[in-house]
Amino acid sequence: MIAIANYDFRASGTVAKSIEIALALREAGVAVQLWVVRDQGPLRERVPADLPIVETGAGLTFKWRPLDLLANIIGLALAIRRLRPALFLCGGNHMLLPSRVSIWLSGRRKAMRCGARASNSSQRASRSRRSTLRDIRLKFGGQDFVVAVSEELADELREAQLPCRLAAIPNGVDLDRIDRLKAAPCDHRFLHQPGGPVLVAMGRLTHQKGFDSIIDSLALLPADLGARLIIIGAGGHRDVRNLHAQASRLGVAHRVSFAGYRENPFAFLAKCDLFVSGSRWEGASNALIEALACGLPLAVTDCPTGNREVVQRGPYGSLARIDDPPSLADAIAAELAVGRSRTGQAAGARHWAIDHCLAQWVALLQREHDLA
Repeated sequence: MIAIANYDFRASGTVAKSIEIALALREAGVAVQLWVVRDQGPLRERVPADLPIVETGAGLTFKWRPLDLLANIIGLALAIRRLRPALFLCGGNHMLLPSRVSIWLSGRRKAMRCGARASNSSQRASRSRRSTLRDIRLKFGGQDFVVAVSEELADELREAQLPCRLAAIPNGVDLDRIDRLKAAPCDHRFLHQPGGPVLVAMGRLTHQKGFDSIIDSLALLPADLGARLIIIGAGGHRDVRNLHAQASRLGVAHRVSFAGYRENPFAFLAKCDLFVSGSRWEGASNALIEALACGLPLAVTDCPTGNREVVQRGPYGSLARIDDPPSLADAIAAELAVGRSRTGQAAGARHWAIDHCLAQWVALLQREHDLA
């Protein structure tokens, strides 16, 4: 049996991909379970009733995810010891350290294969190259195999000289599903009122995703352009409050709409004019590829890792410097002036078709499972 572990079913690309991988394994006849510390979150409804879910958390719940993970290491270790998976896969970077300790405590490290999906770069503006490599070795040490979600991220991991198998499988998108859902009606006021171009950004409202930089860049665009911004995604109360306050302080609150989490964001994306990302780091952005599949041009930061791979493949957009709102504003203005073909943009997303990507995952995990 293969266990794929995440903290919960929050609206994130990491969780969405874990569910997709699990469903592909089940379709291939491989026994698989989704393990979570907390069986909650909006993506829970994507899990069919016949796909087993194992909740390893118990007792007091802490709101801060790292603390809650730390408090439930023993519960995860007991689940590993009781259910005896042949292969344990960390769905994303957030599970690496807690899982490593839990696997050691379970006493079953030598009895199973351990792998990780590297979902984010370890590079940060505040870190030296030496500390970045040290962070990678700490997180991914003890794994039998690691799968990076972009070639650029795989290169970052190779530089750390990890003593394990290393592969790169890009994040795939379900193009048929996107085509079906993007045709749905969308009643947002920005899309039905006359005015300037409508920009859209999507993701968790966290420091990593750089929504503050996007709002700063919106304020720097020419006033007569009248650009408006829809932000799709949820976040903590403080993050949301700070972004609202920033938009008010810069005088653009009337041109920024916080649309919250949407089960069908594609109905929004397909009707906007440009996708914008201010990410400070990524692994490979699901939202970026989904926006491309909806035919949108891209104005995004050249962050580590993955964005450059998507944008320059076409090219499908413009790159901006990280934490540089004037640079991002220039990228937005450039893309609005180019007028890229929406049909051509959507066609470019075929490189990331989900069937091909999931087939690679199934083949790799079946091979690793057989080695257990």
